[in-house]
Amino acid sequence: MYKKVLYFIFIFFGMVGLLYLMNDTFWYVNLHLNASENPYFVLLKMSLWGFLFGVFIEWRSLKDVLIGNIRINWLIAPAAILIVIGFIPIIKWVQWFGVGTPFYIEMLSLPEINVVINIASGILLVRGLSGN
Repeated sequence: MYKKVLYFIFIFFGMVGLLYLMNDTFWYVNLHLNASENPYFVLLKMSLWGFLFGVFIEWRSLKDVLIGNIRINWLIAPAAILIVIGFIPIIKWVQWFGVGTPFYIEMLSLPEINVVINIASGILLVRGLSGN
């Protein structure tokens, strides 16, 4: 039991540390993001593709959901939270919080992190609906 808790703590802090490193590296990419006529449409499309990619990763569970074997479990709540966070355009995070905020807010303004959040939300949604 003690080893499991330590393992999950290690994984949690490792993931947060990696997000901090990604944030630091991709800051320069964000500075050179090209503006298009309607950036919201492009960002929505990118979020949708990431979400669908996450859904397709869980192809076995998706098959169960599509044939009607739906058993909702607790994973539906984090999936819903991540869907909301993931589909907010990255431009809005910068407008709301500005630049120079803590890394856990600033990382939401990076397109790469946004895609990762959308992939995770797709995976969690299918797992939350399949009950497996």
